[in-house]
Amino acid sequence: MLFRSRKKVNFIEKIYAFVWPKSGWNRLIKYISLRIKRLPGSPHKIALGFSFGIMSAMTPFFGVHFLIGIFCSWLFGGSIAASIIGNFIGNPWTFPFIILLNYKIGNYIFNSGEAIPFNIEIVYNEFILILSSMLSILIDGNVNNFLNSLEGLYFLPAILYGSLFTCIISAVISYIFIKNIVINYQKRRFKLTILKK
Repeated sequence: MLFRSRKKVNFIEKIYAFVWPKSGWNRLIKYISLRIKRLPGSPHKIALGFSFGIMSAMTPFFGVHFLIGIFCSWLFGGSIAASIIGNFIGNPWTFPFIILLNYKIGNYIFNSGEAIPFNIEIVYNEFILILSSMLSILIDGNVNNFLNSLEGLYFLPAILYGSLFTCIISAVISYIFIKNIVINYQKRRFKLTILKK
């Protein structure tokens, strides 16, 4: 096969390469930034799509981040490709930090009572409880079970409230940052094309 590595890569090496890229994180970040700069469209459209991608990655709606980012980009005329790239900010390595940040902000602003120490296992159990009760609505039509499960939640409401702030802040910062990067890149590219002529 053309372009295939001569050395056979085993399963452990594939996992390691996925966690730690062979060329290093610096090169991966440069590659992603180059992909963003070369996307077709106006700087506004690219930056808007990217910011919707990051915004959806900061929400606690795991499993539907890409759908949320793509839908928002399509709805507001942003770049769908940029939204997909921005969505990769949320991944298995960053989700624990995003959840913790959202919880800290949500707990500080909305919970007046004594704070329970953060426990990822309880958060996971709350997610499973919500998903199972949502399934019971779809299968049995049992809305009471879902409403009862909402009363026993502690961490998820705080995470959801905190995500409102992290979504807005991360979207605004990423929009300004990406728009400036794309504008500068397109200006340089335009000057180079004029010089070549």
